[in-house]
Amino acid sequence: MNVFLDTSFFVDFFRGKQEAKEIYEQIVSEELYTSMNVLEETTYILMKLKASDLTGIKKHHDLLKELKKNEKVYRDCFNLSKDFFSSLLKWNVKVLPITLSWDDVLKVMEKYRLLPNDALIAATCKHHGISKIATFDPDFKRVDFLEIITRE
Repeated sequence: MNVFLDTSFFVDFFRGKQEAKEIYEQIVSEELYTSMNVLEETTYILMKLKASDLTGIKKHHDLLKELKKNEKVYRDCFNLSKDFFSSLLKWNVKVLPITLSWDDVLKVMEKYRLLPNDALIAATCKHHGISKIATFDPDFKRVDFLEIITRE
């Protein structure tokens, strides 16, 4: 079985959420995939959450300013990003190239009422013949060619 790993799955897993850990145990022996846009989005979110944990800052723009000016906070967040990437290597997650046209993404956006990044993920799955996705994003429930992995 081929399973696509979405940002929400990664974020919950690396934040220690039990449901994500249980889903990981179910899929660990499967062929796991993700994409560059998911890697970027996950890294960004994990860095912001870690920075917020370290500083107590909640406002988006204030948090970004702190990340840029505070070298220790940035270094701690960057190290978390490296840990995330190391886990992908350890799990043997394959990173899919984005080779489809933007027109394909727009069609998925229109048909399933998805925002661009989610439509890019769905279109990438379709393009590569992946029908299962590990996600906590309810918007993917509207995509008829994707089955969301839930805990057993």
